[in-house]
Amino acid sequence: MNTRSLLWVLGGCLALAAGVSAIFALGIPTNTVLLVALVLACPLAHLWMMRSGAHDHLHHGSSRPSVLEDS
Repeated sequence: MNTRSLLWVLGGCLALAAGVSAIFALGIPTNTVLLVALVLACPLAHLWMMRSGAHDHLHHGSSRPSVLEDS
């Protein structure tokens, strides 16, 4: 594992630990936290998966002809 990946993993673990500590320290109900996590999971997963959606697919060796080339 390279240093950059290790820092991302360490940062994620620290953020998770801080979040769990804050939940218990502030007395936030666990049901509320789970509900908010479920509500945010869909849009966050969408953003994460679509983060590279703006690149051009024609330059990646696709064997399919483009629809615009026929006109």
